Amino acid sequence: MADADDVLGKADALLQRYRAARAARQPEPPSDFPVLTEVYEAAGPRPFSDLDLEILEKELRLELLELLSGELERLVEVKVRERLEDRVAEAIASVAQELETEVRRAVREALAEAISGEIVRLKSDTPG
Repeated sequence: MADADDVLGKADALLQRYRAARAARQPEPPSDFPVLTEVYEAAGPRPFSDLDLEILEKELRLELLELLSGELERLVEVKVRERLEDRVAEAIASVAQELETEVRRAVREALAEAISGEIVRLKSDTPG
């Protein structure tokens, strides 16, 4: 048990040295240093009027818009790009489908015309 007491004593001594060194590093505030309640009372607060609140709101909105304008522009650009990419992809798919339908129709018509012409030519070449 003596070893345990010795270890605890050493740990306690180490902690005391740490606390003393830490306390020495932290300076005490000056004695005339005002606390928050003293500053608040010295300012003589008065309630804001409706006009004061409106002005403050406008100023805050302008400051926030100025601070966030770059981020807002980036977000809008990303959203617009996403929607445009979707719309462009839909438009390309639609045009491709229409084009494929038109090409198939044109090929069928040309093929039918070519077959009809060949049939007419073959009939006219045969004696009979």
